Amino acid sequence: MNSLSILNLRENNLQKDDVVDLHKIIIKMPNLRDLDISGNPIMDEGIRSMIPFISWSIQKENPLLRLTVENCELSSIGVIMLLECLTTVKQPLDVLSIADNHLGSSVAAALAKFLGSHVRALNATDIGLGTLGFQILEEALPTEVALSHINISKNRGGIRAAYFVSRLIGRAPNLVSVNAAANLLPPESLEVICNSLKQGTCNLERVNLTGNMHLSSNIFPAFLEFKKHGKPILVVPPNLSTCAPYDDDP
Repeated sequence: MNSLSILNLRENNLQKDDVVDLHKIIIKMPNLRDLDISGNPIMDEGIRSMIPFISWSIQKENPLLRLTVENCELSSIGVIMLLECLTTVKQPLDVLSIADNHLGSSVAAALAKFLGSHVRALNATDIGLGTLGFQILEEALPTEVALSHINISKNRGGIRAAYFVSRLIGRAPNLVSVNAAANLLPPESLEVICNSLKQGTCNLERVNLTGNMHLSSNIFPAFLEFKKHGKPILVVPPNLSTCAPYDDDP
């Protein structure tokens, strides 16, 4: 197990009580760089049990770089503990996915602080941020963010999601892609985001705004002037008639 660098335990029906045994096994993997435990209902108790290992693993000689805990039945309590652990250590995690856990807006402040930890990619799709969560993210966003990729789709953010994206673009010079699809964005969102693009696009290549039924290429055609490698940076539904609404009902 010494040479193992990637461990994928997706959907193995691991419960919270299994995490202690898992901890004993993976601590014998000094070269582990990528851990995926998605689809296992470990809940907050399970993630709490893993935090000592996670803290150790991202500070060892060959640190853990990628952690995926999607759909693990986590609440904001467990994820806030995880984010606080990841934020306080010297060696930053490169990639984190907390997608498909219903966390709500209460996770937003800790998430904003984590964005200042030099994480490179974050997947926070469908975590229930809502308009309040995006407002908190925008207001608490650090002045310097190292992100290259972020997925905040399916969070019902409305106009506050657009304002967050706008501020993020201005504070993350290495940003390459943003996925803000299916966020109930209103028509004025295009202008809000374009105003930030006017200040410079740096490395930004793609902002995915598909799945927002109130956006179309006809509403604010000026967005087409912002391009990277000859392609529009903002990707929107072609027109209102062909844009199917996003159904976020379970």
